Amino acid sequence: MAHPKQFTELIGTAILVFTIQVASSDLAPLAIGSILISIVFAGGPISGAHYNPAVSLAIALRGGMSFPEMVTYMTSQIAGGILGGWSGGIVSASFSEFARADDASLFRAMLAESILAFVLCFVVLCVATNAKAADNHYYGLAIGLVVASGAATVGPISGGAFNPAVALGLSVSGGFSNLFYALAVSGANLAGGVAAAGAFRVAVPEEDESAPVGENAPLNA
Repeated sequence: MAHPKQFTELIGTAILVFTIQVASSDLAPLAIGSILISIVFAGGPISGAHYNPAVSLAIALRGGMSFPEMVTYMTSQIAGGILGGWSGGIVSASFSEFARADDASLFRAMLAESILAFVLCFVVLCVATNAKAADNHYYGLAIGLVVASGAATVGPISGGAFNPAVALGLSVSGGFSNLFYALAVSGANLAGGVAAAGAFRVAVPEEDESAPVGENAPLNA
């Protein structure tokens, strides 16, 4: 029997990476942000709609899910990223090369990825696990707009993943192209998630260790 939460994470991440793989125009950031808004609202009531190992790590550190469950989420997300990258490459007849700009140093790219992953995870924690924001109807917009903004601003520098499932999905589906860089980006993204969990504890010290669940916190598993 399929596990609905993990299956939703796989499908949602596949949809996200598929969109990234086929989006090639100047409107790519808008397309990526828009599809993320849609799938966050769609999957939120089922799995929490993380679609990103860095987000799952931040939520686990926040107390919103167990670490064993976090591992199952991450596995589903990475598998979904590979599936989405592979199917998107077939549809577009080309596979995107996940890489940093030629004039960008590895340090600049890693810093950009860690900062945007931090921003994304911090926003998720604030709009989806904070009791003061319970029952809000804007959480999907907030999350999708962060990714759209990041893709438009630092995407040309670092490649614009902000998500290990995106970096690894594009690399593996493209024949393990730039695998070292994809792994480095994944580490930077996870570091951003850890930093976001720490910042949330400082910003919202009155919150209980366990994040609210269910309708009051759409992104919690």
